Amino acid sequence: MDLITNRTIEITKLGMDGLMERQHAVASNIANVMTPGFQRQEVAFESQLAEIIEKEDLKDYIKGQNSIEYKPPMVDVFTGEVHQYRTPTMQEKAYLKSNTMAQFDPQVVTDIYSGSDSSGNNVELEREMMDLAKVGTRYTVLSNLERMQFTGVSEAIRGQ
Repeated sequence: MDLITNRTIEITKLGMDGLMERQHAVASNIANVMTPGFQRQEVAFESQLAEIIEKEDLKDYIKGQNSIEYKPPMVDVFTGEVHQYRTPTMQEKAYLKSNTMAQFDPQVVTDIYSGSDSSGNNVELEREMMDLAKVGTRYTVLSNLERMQFTGVSEAIRGQ
């Protein structure tokens, strides 16, 4: 694990990016609450983030099962069995080098399922205000998690 660019920091950054996109969408919805025909926007990113985490877990599993550098066979001194280390296949090496986090792209989608008023606008101000509060709370949680990660790195550098 790289001390500075560990997976927690990278994933919290992606989550915060997705939440910022969602905040922009909610702000746009609030700004257009009285615009005739406006359809509210939502931002979907959680499933992409879960998929990235699964792919990163698979990378960790492959790394754990393989040895990228050469290791000679080990002989068990008690049984005499020879334990071979498996080297990764070309596909596994390519997968390990791939940047799964670069695939993150929060999707802005139009909500066509919510009921609309007589003007065709489907924005409900109360719902948008609740969504705004949820986004703010989630962003605060992720920023605190990232702060704790950087505090740990800082303490390691200072030797504390």
